[in-house]
Amino acid sequence: MTDAANKMKKTPLGTRFTRQLIRVNDQICFAALQQWDSAKRLEALAKEHPTAFSTEVFEDNPYANSIYRRVKELPELSRDAQAVALQAGVVASVEYVLAYMQDVQDLREGLVAETEEPIHEDAEEEQLRQKIERWRGKPPTGNYFRTLGYFRHLRNHYAHVNEKPTQAFQTYIRSYGTPLNTFWDNGVTDLHGVDFKSLATTDLTPDLAFGIMNLLRVCLRHVDDMVTDTLSLADIVRCTVMQIRLKPHNRDLPRARLVSKVTTRLKMDWGREGDLIQVEKAIEAVLSDLKAYEVPP
Repeated sequence: MTDAANKMKKTPLGTRFTRQLIRVNDQICFAALQQWDSAKRLEALAKEHPTAFSTEVFEDNPYANSIYRRVKELPELSRDAQAVALQAGVVASVEYVLAYMQDVQDLREGLVAETEEPIHEDAEEEQLRQKIERWRGKPPTGNYFRTLGYFRHLRNHYAHVNEKPTQAFQTYIRSYGTPLNTFWDNGVTDLHGVDFKSLATTDLTPDLAFGIMNLLRVCLRHVDDMVTDTLSLADIVRCTVMQIRLKPHNRDLPRARLVSKVTTRLKMDWGREGDLIQVEKAIEAVLSDLKAYEVPP
């Protein structure tokens, strides 16, 4: 584990994928606002012109002919559209978190070479949990990974259009539904009514989608923190110096300029500020190692 003074606050991947989750969350919020407003108008139109077609009521709308339904059918279509949009948002968000988990393993293993037997698990979150346990030398908080496992099953449930949870998902719910409810009953984030025992068999609403998005963001933040806890300042500085020196015009940078570039990247990508002396020492160690491996002319 890294000492507190030299600990990174985030990985570049954590920032990137969190930003994407926020983007999806904003779209879910906007879709909910839009649907609520349009539902009111469609209900009123359905009462006034129940048998009219969409092309008659929405004459100026270029997409009215694409739907071509009687107006009385549109409110139900609107509700279906919201259900599809909510599920699509959740599926996409879980995919982003799964992609983060794979990418952050690649990132960490690119910074610190693995010397032990590879860990391979079918469940992405379990593979990462086992690796973090090895890297840290102690088990991480398991319920963040169990929460991600739950949402992986939920993603599959929506993506495969299952009428009821699969046997594997039902087993997962029996094993972890109650413990996860207890774990998240802590005020850390707004669950918006998410109940891990019943979520899979409950129609997805905007509020439930908000709760799922909150949980995904919190889990990603905590997992990212666990990964940064396994990286030293020396690991990050070594990689950063090598990346900077890949460009030919940077290979002979003055020491002060190199320190400035490394410090900037540490702040932007890893959230680390302060303790310039430690950064300079780490850079010096990297340059000394590189010099030792240089082939004499």
